[in-house]
Amino acid sequence: MPEFWPEPVYCPDRGRGFIEPRRGGKHRHISVYTAQWRCSLREFTVAVLADVHGNYLALKACLDYARARKIEKYVFLGDYITDHAYPQRVMELLYEAAGRYDCRFVRGNREDYMISYRANGGKEADGSVWRDGSCQGALLYCYENLTDRDIDWFEGLPVYGSWQIGSAPPIAFCHGSPYKTKDQIYSVEALEKLAQLPERILLKGHNHRFFSFWHKGLRAVCAGSVGNPIYCRTRAGVVEVTPLAKVAQMLLMHYEGGRWVPEYVTVPYDWEQTIKNLELSGLTKRAPVWAAMLRHNVLTGTDPFGRVPQRAVELYRLDTGIKAAGWAGVPEEYWVMAAKEYKIELVPENLW
Repeated sequence: MPEFWPEPVYCPDRGRGFIEPRRGGKHRHISVYTAQWRCSLREFTVAVLADVHGNYLALKACLDYARARKIEKYVFLGDYITDHAYPQRVMELLYEAAGRYDCRFVRGNREDYMISYRANGGKEADGSVWRDGSCQGALLYCYENLTDRDIDWFEGLPVYGSWQIGSAPPIAFCHGSPYKTKDQIYSVEALEKLAQLPERILLKGHNHRFFSFWHKGLRAVCAGSVGNPIYCRTRAGVVEVTPLAKVAQMLLMHYEGGRWVPEYVTVPYDWEQTIKNLELSGLTKRAPVWAAMLRHNVLTGTDPFGRVPQRAVELYRLDTGIKAAGWAGVPEEYWVMAAKEYKIELVPENLW
């Protein structure tokens, strides 16, 4: 098996200092004075933002936070659009950031979806079209609210980038992996390829959670998710509110003392308006269960996006004997049944 292990990071300990997590659960307390000394070594900081998924209010809050900390360098790791309402407002913020700061961008799998759909003349590769409903309604809504300029911009973004800043060691960055936007970096194939990178630091998105690990001399750091942070998977029959409810995530990479040090940040934002926008935009009607899952994710910090669709496929098969080729082949009623099993409430039409 490829060798990799979690990397210690420094986490604030409610004003008393810092906790340095160690392997095996043995942690070391770092004093405030030691933390301040480390900060005095800091030469510059790069803000890293991943997986916005259309949540423009979360993105704005993260950009405002970075601006307040006087950060001038940014890396954006893809999946800027789809899911939440008003993707055009995300694009406005990205274009503004690109003109105002020193930025680097890569594309994610969601941008690939939009590029491919347009390239096929508003169709999937198999000739099918996106339709309103819990499976594809949010994708279709997003596509209709993007311009050719937006998709042209996506096409110009690389899958993988590298940035040499001054005398600091160069950093690599990608969405899924340096080779595919939707790659899972924990696969044996992906891990083996990491050793071939010339850079020794890789920043990535796609997993919607913070983590860091070493593999054969390379340190990989996941930037969490601006728009849809995930603490754990949603469980059937349980509504579990986690520490990542109602917050956005971003990563700060500090270059200090001759090395890169990650800081994981959670940022409050106007989550109530984000939820309201699902209804105001029409997404609750165009993609009822998907919009409800987005609302559930915002309110709980859990991930229903894999298990609920899979359960809908299973319920359809059990009821009809038909094995759907994919999520799009499952009638809406089975999506609703699956959502109820996971205690995901459909957004009432008269809620606002």
